[in-house]
Amino acid sequence: MSPSSQLRPRTVVYLAETDDAARDGAAALERVDSGPERTVHPLTTAVVDSLADWASAVDCVVFAETPTTAAGATLLEAAEACGSTPLVLFTRSAYAPAAARSTDGIDGYVRRDTDGAVAHLADEIEWVCAGERAGAATALPAAAADSGSNADAVETGDTDTTDTTETAGAERRPVADILEALPDVVACEERDRLFERLVATAADAVGTECGWLSTVHFGELTPRATTDAVATADLEPLPRNGPLDEALRTGEPIRIDDLAADGRPEPPLEGTESLCCAPVGDVGLLLLAAAEPAAFDDRDRDLLAAWARVGAAVLERVETEAGLRTDRDRLRGELDRATEARDRREAERDELAAERDRLAAERDRARALFATVPDPAVHYEIDGGRPVVRDVNDAFSDVFGAEPAAIVDEPLDAAPLPPGLEHRRATLTEALRAGRRRQLVSRRETVDGVREFRLTVVPLEAADGDGSDGSEPAGEITNPEGLVVYGDVTDANRTERELAAAEGRLEAIAESLETDVRTPLNVARGYLELVEETRDAEHFAEVETAQERLRERVAELLAIARRDEVAVETEPVAVTDVARRAWVAVDTGDARLVTREDRVLEADKAQLRELFEHLLQAAVESVAEGSDDDAPVVTVGATDDGFAVTGHPAGTDVTSAGWETTPVPGRLAAADGTGFGLGPVERIADAHGWDVGVATDEGATFAFRGIGPADVSRD
Repeated sequence: MSPSSQLRPRTVVYLAETDDAARDGAAALERVDSGPERTVHPLTTAVVDSLADWASAVDCVVFAETPTTAAGATLLEAAEACGSTPLVLFTRSAYAPAAARSTDGIDGYVRRDTDGAVAHLADEIEWVCAGERAGAATALPAAAADSGSNADAVETGDTDTTDTTETAGAERRPVADILEALPDVVACEERDRLFERLVATAADAVGTECGWLSTVHFGELTPRATTDAVATADLEPLPRNGPLDEALRTGEPIRIDDLAADGRPEPPLEGTESLCCAPVGDVGLLLLAAAEPAAFDDRDRDLLAAWARVGAAVLERVETEAGLRTDRDRLRGELDRATEARDRREAERDELAAERDRLAAERDRARALFATVPDPAVHYEIDGGRPVVRDVNDAFSDVFGAEPAAIVDEPLDAAPLPPGLEHRRATLTEALRAGRRRQLVSRRETVDGVREFRLTVVPLEAADGDGSDGSEPAGEITNPEGLVVYGDVTDANRTERELAAAEGRLEAIAESLETDVRTPLNVARGYLELVEETRDAEHFAEVETAQERLRERVAELLAIARRDEVAVETEPVAVTDVARRAWVAVDTGDARLVTREDRVLEADKAQLRELFEHLLQAAVESVAEGSDDDAPVVTVGATDDGFAVTGHPAGTDVTSAGWETTPVPGRLAAADGTGFGLGPVERIADAHGWDVGVATDEGATFAFRGIGPADVSRD
């Protein structure tokens, strides 16, 4: 097309089925303000045979009916009547472009059922009348038609329009080229492939060998794709300034007919005279170049702009899909990780469920055992950090004579539960709260008197740290419940004490045999040897004396050996009464005797008096030394399950508030080895089945436990 073409008015015939449709269509076409002035004559298809008279006098004929309907059946007659005058088919989409291209005599095609269809029809008329579409059976793509281009048609002068259009139609079919390439471009999945197809298609459609696409990179337009005729090495990055930058900023295409005359920008390629470019969104520019000036017209510019908009839309889709794929891959990774985490949690949940079932089964077995265990037992729960009694078994009620209603829901570590553990309550509480298996010794009153028990704390669930390795457990309480079992060890401990006493007697016998028996025997043997040598009968008197001493020691040994068989005749005895009688028989110096709460117990009165004589003497001796001003004091009184004798240094307050009747736990020791000569005391205690212990501090305390109350109801 020559840029020297001039605009002139157009004369058009508008064919429709009825007069009204023809008049309305003609009027609408005349009202389109784009392009040159046009005069449109309405004509009905009923008089199509008269079209030949009109055709030679007009610039274009519009057939405004669909060929597949009865009204459009005269299309072929109209095409024959037009002769060399261009015929544009203005039809509904039911008649496709492919059918139009296969129909001889149709030079243009426009759909009627689209927005702006009449304006598109006006553009199509100008295109075919300018000689660019003669003989072509296609229309602008939707993107180009929607651009609303109102570019003026360019006319080549007084040349023969018919010859020009036929030649142009034979050489170039730009829109057909674009339509053929459109599916491949739309299907692109990569930027580089898309850029290559955009450049190649645009260059082929416009009819130039030089084309490329540059993208914005660090303030410059860097080539990304070129046609085969352009070497990438020949293209330098273009500065983003001048008309190229304006095209990017405004989004409008530009056409430069003479680069040398314009002077901006510099020719991108050697020998380039004209340039046409269109922005591809805000990504870059699609550029076409030619070696001759004015190689491109407004149609080429608008076609390139429409194609660039297609590329921008596809590029946006490609980038969106790439982002979606990235997001999808990320989400799949997160889903896989979440699935793995879920599987781990499910496995952990299954393990916890199995552990819970195991613990529940163990708890159920413990509860069943609690109901049938023969020993007294308490079921407790941790409530607010304190162990609370929830139930007691029948053995507990029978042994201790306690009503369950008075004990249930009471704190287990509070008095009077469990009696006998007052000094170890903190230890018991710690064991219960920590969920640790522990054993403690407790003495408490039963229906059969004071008995000794071994308390076993049995948690019903395993704690984080059960203390089995000697370490303290950490964290929150994880044992909400457990059992405390009272095992009666009174008889076992008594047997143990009796065995210990028997062993002591055997040791005493062995020692006596070694010292007191062997010596008289050696003396007797020595005098017998003298008698044999000297025949002096006087030595027999010494032998007889040695034998007498030997008989005495043997009798003593027999008494020690037979002590277990000696029956203890007991009767109710008041402790303080026996203590006062023993006090007058002991050399106590200036010491004073103070008696406290009395206790009546079953004992052999004579042996108990002998026991007190030894105890009072030892108590006085434990504090007599170093007492100058005030006299020492010896106190005698009852305890919860026995009695105690204590020696106090001079000046000690022995009022009820200051007198300790029970030795501190951990300070009790066996009676033997204290230095007080308590062998007879231990033997008397063993004969009665009592437990004796000694605590020494400033003075000495002798405590006797395991003593039941006397039966004063007997005759």
